[in-house]
Amino acid sequence: MLTKIFVEGIADHKFISDFISYHFNVVLDKNDIIISNGWTNIYSDGEGELFINEMNKNSSIDGRNIMIFDADSDYNNRLTEINQWRINNQLEFEIFLFPNNSGPGDLETVLENIINKKNAAIFDCWDKYETCLSKIQIEGRVKPLTIPAKKTKIYGYLETLALTYNDKVLAKEEKRDYKNSKNWNLDSEYLLALKDFLSPYFS
Repeated sequence: MLTKIFVEGIADHKFISDFISYHFNVVLDKNDIIISNGWTNIYSDGEGELFINEMNKNSSIDGRNIMIFDADSDYNNRLTEINQWRINNQLEFEIFLFPNNSGPGDLETVLENIINKKNAAIFDCWDKYETCLSKIQIEGRVKPLTIPAKKTKIYGYLETLALTYNDKVLAKEEKRDYKNSKNWNLDSEYLLALKDFLSPYFS
């Protein structure tokens, strides 16, 4: 039975592909995961129609649809919004919201929590960097300095660990190897909710 996965971005695509390969020994085809380029695009004429068409097509052949999106700041609100979109478009799919299908956060929240603990000092430094930025006051500037996005933090983590230029290339979202245990722990307890959710589809 064909399972289609619908995600927000290329980083989600790569992470989910590696996670399923690692835990269930299943190699997904590129077309098995469909990207919306942001959750609000499910309402657009482009990506939204693509999602709807792909879900309906898969359901028509008794396939299963999974949506894995970010909860962002409010898990319950995002779940309600997506469920309403599902009802309005008469779609069939199951939902998992990063980071753990129960609280606020996103893919980057997941990644922050599954780094190899040997590398934890890198994030300690980064946190001090963010604290320092938040205290800086520049004359003539009305607003505080902008704290870099969490995506930048994850990229910086991998770039810091790079030994060569080629390693730095692997810090890009589409090039990352989440099965590299020197950087990531896909056996982390933090991922149990995701593993339990995916298990019926890929075990």
